[in-house]
Amino acid sequence: MTAIKTAIDQGTSIVQGLTRSWGSADAVMLYLDRCQVETPDRLVKSLWNRIDRRRAKIDKVVDFGAGDGRLARGGAFRRYVGYEIDPRRSHGVVLPRNVSLLHQCAFSEPLHDADLCVGNPPYVRNQDLPEGWRQRAAEAVLNRTGVKLSGLSNAWQYFFLLSLASAKTDGLVALIIPYEWVSRPSAAALRAYIEKQRWRVEVYRLRDDSFDRVLTTSSITLVDKSIRSGRWSFFEETDSGVYKKLATASGGTAGVVAYTRRKSMSTQLRAKRGLSPGTQGVLTLTEGERARAGLRIGSDVVRCITSLRNIDEDRTVLTISEFNDCYRDVGAKCWLIRTDREPSERLSAYLGDVPPEKYQTATCLSRDEWWKFAMPEIPDLVVATGFRGERPKIAQNLIGAYAVGSVAGIYGADHPRRIIEKIRKMNFSVSVVAHSKGLKKLEINQLNTVLGGLDDDQ
Repeated sequence: MTAIKTAIDQGTSIVQGLTRSWGSADAVMLYLDRCQVETPDRLVKSLWNRIDRRRAKIDKVVDFGAGDGRLARGGAFRRYVGYEIDPRRSHGVVLPRNVSLLHQCAFSEPLHDADLCVGNPPYVRNQDLPEGWRQRAAEAVLNRTGVKLSGLSNAWQYFFLLSLASAKTDGLVALIIPYEWVSRPSAAALRAYIEKQRWRVEVYRLRDDSFDRVLTTSSITLVDKSIRSGRWSFFEETDSGVYKKLATASGGTAGVVAYTRRKSMSTQLRAKRGLSPGTQGVLTLTEGERARAGLRIGSDVVRCITSLRNIDEDRTVLTISEFNDCYRDVGAKCWLIRTDREPSERLSAYLGDVPPEKYQTATCLSRDEWWKFAMPEIPDLVVATGFRGERPKIAQNLIGAYAVGSVAGIYGADHPRRIIEKIRKMNFSVSVVAHSKGLKKLEINQLNTVLGGLDDDQ
């Protein structure tokens, strides 16, 4: 037990030394905790099956997020070098002699001699990346690829580009990453870089139950630098584990709904994402929470919609009666604190009693007053960005509720009923990329594309 504790303490000391320049201890701990997602054995096997179809002989394998080195157990190669900043991840693990783990930052060495780069890079949101780490990784990626990633890029994009830069000119990159990279605007620079090189790309969309803790649809993505065909192919894993080929990234023949930037729209009709107050846990309240805090409707809190799951798809008008039945009376989060006026003594007391651990988010901590966000506009229509079936739920907002979280707002709608009728006739199930756990997601700028087509005869 003493030996184990000593090893853990030594590992902690090493991590602290390597991450000291990244940012605060809390930010670093949040990042490292969210990196701790192990790759299931069946995915290790599936990844190597895809690799074996491309390479019969492999010399050097590099893994920039090696964890406990489990990806080294599935393939045939002469040597495997894994980078894992936290030695505690592999404590007690017995690895083959041709496998080595380096406990240092993956972005610390400009490698370029890997026959194969493999990995399951961390899926950590851009909001949760330590600023020091982000700056170091972005600089390394820019110097080696010329790609300048935006601040919206999640951690795995940095590792993806690092792998592309580290593989030989005829090397192979095989990663387990979110499937959404094939269409999301935040990954546009990454896709453009690959397209410019004309490398061969194969993307295998995995079943939604591939990971227990990751709420996104994953993929096995292969980029073959030895083939300059510019060809992209997409596949989908079936329940039996077989991959079937897809016509496009979304699976439909028409492809993915295009993304329209708001600034390019010439009309007033537009969609905006729901308010992100910083933490819905305490800045939105249920009816019971509101009543216990003695907060008054109108002066302290206002109506909000954080989800449309409680509303039947056939209900397309949000009334007071429906709000009460589907939100207020069933304990759903339905009240948003009001920040466009000085808080009353009641609201000040409520906010003052919130424990600091309840608002330890990057958004809240970046404010002078952790709770004070800018009140958004009230939308004419509310629409769920996530959906199952053919289309998202949409309803006319007759009660003046604010759109929060995954509920988007549609503004500038002169004829809201016409918009509802037209959207309810559309089938988006084969024109958007799978998001997570059977859920599809219509992104805001995709919704703006749809609205742009409806505006002429609104």
